[in-house]
Amino acid sequence: MAESEEEVDYMSADFLAQCVGKDDVRPGLMFSHSSKRQAEMEKKKKKKDNEQRARFKPVKEVQKERLEEGLSTAISSSNIGFSMLQKMGYKPGTSLGKQNQGRLEPVSVEVKSDRVGLGWQEMIAEHRKKCEERKQKKRNKNKDDADPEKYRARMRSQRQEKYLQQDLMKSQRVCYQMDSKQDLEEPVEPWFWPSYVFNTEEEEDDCEEEEEDYTEFEPEEQLNILTAYLRSTYCYCIWCGTVYDDERDLKQNCPGVTRADHDD
Repeated sequence: MAESEEEVDYMSADFLAQCVGKDDVRPGLMFSHSSKRQAEMEKKKKKKDNEQRARFKPVKEVQKERLEEGLSTAISSSNIGFSMLQKMGYKPGTSLGKQNQGRLEPVSVEVKSDRVGLGWQEMIAEHRKKCEERKQKKRNKNKDDADPEKYRARMRSQRQEKYLQQDLMKSQRVCYQMDSKQDLEEPVEPWFWPSYVFNTEEEEDDCEEEEEDYTEFEPEEQLNILTAYLRSTYCYCIWCGTVYDDERDLKQNCPGVTRADHDD
């Protein structure tokens, strides 16, 4: 049988020194007198520094406190301007003016302590407000996306708007082609034709000025008016893609006057 070895004392200071080293001064691991004394000295020094800071405030902080104290203190009767007001009949605590309709308190003073240009802080505040509004809008959108019903409703609305724009542009192109075959030099309404038709800048500017009179028409209303014009004038349905022989043929063979009628 092998010679029994001496058992290791895992709670001894020698064993701790081998594990963490002699420079480790964490609480509960101080096993030398010098390390304990150094830790106590650092603790006392830190406490003394904190007391020193509390007793002697920084110059800027002292100046700020004195400024706020001075601005918040009412003007005394020893002030020349105040004494002149009293001679003219002013009584402390009353408003200015013959009928006491003026200000009760002096105009507050806003001290500008930075070197930033005038108006810059307002611009920064406005910019931060807009950023916060965008973030809030994005958060609301994420909440809506988390709700299946709201998400499907939003996607359905976007899809319908996309189809609406496509149908309107198609109607404008067809209207331009058919009006051109009839030798019409200008549309019945400025927005009946695509904007690219008006090549010259002068004609395009005139068209834009005329379009301003029809800003009350939403895209859906424009589509309804334009498709009605194509059906009544040329017996044409943009969703069928067909020019019918006459109005009777159009009514009998065309499913309806909307995209939904053709989707059924």
